[in-house]
Amino acid sequence: MPEWVTVTHAAEVINAGGIVCFPTDTVYGFAASIFSERAVARLRKLKGRSQRDPFVVIVDDAGWVSELAGRLSKAHRRLMAEYWPGPLTILFQASPSLPACVTGGRDTVAIRVPNDTLSQCLLRACGVPLASPSANPKGERPGVSPDEVLDRFGGRIDLLIDGGVVESAEPSTIVAVKSGRIVVVREGRVPMTGNAV
Repeated sequence: MPEWVTVTHAAEVINAGGIVCFPTDTVYGFAASIFSERAVARLRKLKGRSQRDPFVVIVDDAGWVSELAGRLSKAHRRLMAEYWPGPLTILFQASPSLPACVTGGRDTVAIRVPNDTLSQCLLRACGVPLASPSANPKGERPGVSPDEVLDRFGGRIDLLIDGGVVESAEPSTIVAVKSGRIVVVREGRVPMTGNAV
């Protein structure tokens, strides 16, 4: 099946409130519209997360940040310019308009711009930011193949895009900026230290 048909169908599923699993530039991940409370609630059950756990939000370009986040510091802008698109997730102050189901009721939001064609095509076809945690139960190794995803979640997701085995088993690195310094929240594909930005 041509990729554009797959992506178009996946976007239709997501925009109808469904959950899609797909290979990203890091590992296999889930995708659900941040504006579908029902889909995000399903993600919580799939992942085994509490109501207070936030989700990483992926967007197709940095222009979305002004809608999803509050004031951006110079440090945030430098990180975005240097590492996006790519496997770096950055914590920002969340916009008050962001659904609490995505942020877990916190005042921050984790945003990433992925660096692969499939993710970019899917995001553009959906036209909305996506809640996109890695495809694994909380505390377990991220899924890197369609077989792993089906073994863990078969029957509980609406669509799986088969992209074969992904090269990396590492998720994105998550960082925050505090007092002008990088704080590593989760280690991942991008090596980071607590340097000044």
